[in-house]
This record gives sequence, C-alpha cells and structure tokens, in this order.
Amino acid sequence: MSAALTLVIGNKNYSSWSMRPWIALRGAAIEFRERMLKFDSQDWRDHIGRLSPSGMVPVLWEGEPGAGFATWDTLAIIERAHELFPAAGVWPKEAQARARARSICAEMHAGFRALRAAMPVNIRGRYPGEGMNPEVAKDIERIASLWTATRKDFARGGPYLCGAFSAADAYYAPVATRLVTYGVELSGAAKEYQQAVLAAPAVKAWCADAVKETEFVAADEPYATAPR
Repeated sequence: MSAALTLVIGNKNYSSWSMRPWIALRGAAIEFRERMLKFDSQDWRDHIGRLSPSGMVPVLWEGEPGAGFATWDTLAIIERAHELFPAAGVWPKEAQARARARSICAEMHAGFRALRAAMPVNIRGRYPGEGMNPEVAKDIERIASLWTATRKDFARGGPYLCGAFSAADAYYAPVATRLVTYGVELSGAAKEYQQAVLAAPAVKAWCADAVKETEFVAADEPYATAPR
C-alpha cells in the first residue's frame, strides 16, 4: 500500500504551478491531503524550508510532510503520480496520445514566457485588455493551435485534449483561466475546449476556492492597486 500523499501548494488564486498537479491528482481520483503555504505569509516563512527542498511550491510528499519522500516541480510530481498509480489515467492510455500530451506539457512548462509574464494567473480578478502585446498574442495563437490540433488527432469524442481528462488538461487549465481574467476571446474548437476544461470538476473545485481568497500579492497583481 502506498504511503499517504500530501501536496504542498501556494495560493489558489495565484499559483498556476500548484494548480496543475492539484487538478491532475483530483481529476485522476488520486487521494491526497492539501497543505497550503500562502505567499508572503508567516506560515510560508516558518515552514517552507522544512516542506520544500527547493524553497518553492508545489511539492508532493509520500508519508509525513517534511520527513517522508518528496517530489518537487510540477512536471516531476505528475510523473511520480503516474508511476504510483499507473491505471489512474494521469496520462492518456494510448501511446501516441501520451507522447503528444507529454510534448505539449513540456512546451507549456518551458515556454510561453510572454503570456506568463504579462498575464499572471489571477482567478478572482478581471482585467480585460491588460497585458496584451504582439508576443502575448503569438503565444495565445500557438496555444489555440495546439489545443485544436491535439483534439483533432486524439480527442476521439471526449471533451478534453486527448478525450478523457489527463495531465495535459491540468497543464493548460491555468491558461484557460488567464484568458477569462484578461478578456481574451477565442473562437471555434479552441473556444469549445476552453469552455470544456473550465467546466471540468477538478478545475471548478480549484477555482471555487480561489475566488474566496482575499490575500493581495503585489507581484501577481500588476494591474491592481494594493488595498489599504
């Protein structure tokens, strides 16, 4: 029997890298406990050194957090979950679909820096028109083409990128929320996919928690004035 899992995460409103493994695990019905360390908090300062070997989130612990076995970095956590639960559907079952899913996750992991810098995740916020520039538009065009092509090749009747919900959808769910926050309108198959992933139960659960948070993190709020 596997050791109990604990996922250490940051704020749900802001932390796209925490969001990805959380909804990947939830979407695959893998049981885990959540340990949140909110950015710029005393809880973070007191515990991040013990709970994260890298000093960042997310981290997946097997066994006691801080004493068990740790896997850090979003993509490594997803791969570890797949190793622990190979039948759970973390990655698509079909080999080519799985390879495509890994490719597009790796592209998201390493790329789209203009989008990530200009349009940080802020699930409760609404800033239509902010952050758009030619490089961001290029990133969005590439993402929309990835969504459309992957669904054409692998969806086979399901609503998600490779049909059933998988890590690929977990990886692009934060992008879907970004487009809502900044008022970016897609069209055609890309828009249909965006709507489907936003309606996925795991994504809805994360977002429902995110909009309840009240913390203001200035680094993630380039278009807002700090509350007094």
